[in-house]
Amino acid sequence: MLTLFVLFAACYPQGPEYIEDLDLVVTHHDASFDFKTLGTYALPDEVVKLTGNVTEGDEVEFVDPVYANPILASIRENMNALGWTEVDKGDADVLILPMATSSTYAFWYYDWWYWDWWYPYDWWGWYYPYPIYGGAYTTGSLFIQMTYPDGTSAADNIPVIWSGIFNGLLEGGTANINDRIETSIDQAFDQSPYLEQ
Repeated sequence: MLTLFVLFAACYPQGPEYIEDLDLVVTHHDASFDFKTLGTYALPDEVVKLTGNVTEGDEVEFVDPVYANPILASIRENMNALGWTEVDKGDADVLILPMATSSTYAFWYYDWWYWDWWYPYDWWGWYYPYPIYGGAYTTGSLFIQMTYPDGTSAADNIPVIWSGIFNGLLEGGTANINDRIETSIDQAFDQSPYLEQ
C-alpha cells in the first residue's frame, strides 16, 4: 500500500488534478503461453455486471448499454488491430469475458466552527449540533478475462491466459467515463505486445 502511495505522490506531487488521474490499468498474462498459436476470438454482446449476490438460478445483471457498447467496441477494435479475427464463440480459440462492478460511497463531515459567529458561549461541547457537509462518489472497476477453452482441465477449470483490470472509471459524466474506458482499454492492450499476431 505504501508503494502505491509513493508512486502516486511521485506522479502527482500536488495531488491529482482530474478524476482520470486516479484511473488504474493492470494487466497480467500466462508468460509460458504462446499467443501466436491462436488467431480467433469471440466476444459477448453484453457486459456482465458483478453484484456479488448472484446464486445458481438467479438472473444475471448487465451493464447499461451506454457504457457496455463502448467497452465492447474498444475491445473489438484492439483485438482486430492486433491481428485477431472475431468468430462465433463455438469456433473461437479464446473467449473474452468483460465484467464490471460499481460502488457508491457517501461521506460527511462535521465542523462546529461554522457556528462560532452566532453561538452565545465561548466554548460548547461536541454534543451540540454540528453543521454537516458531504457528498458521494461512484467508483467502478472493469475486468476483462481472455480464457482458453481448449486448455480446460479435468476438473473443468478453464485457464485465464490474459486479464486486464481497470479501476476508478465511473466518476464523471457519461462522455468522460466512456473516453476514460476507451483510453484504459487501449492502454491495457498497448502494454500487452505479446498478444499481437
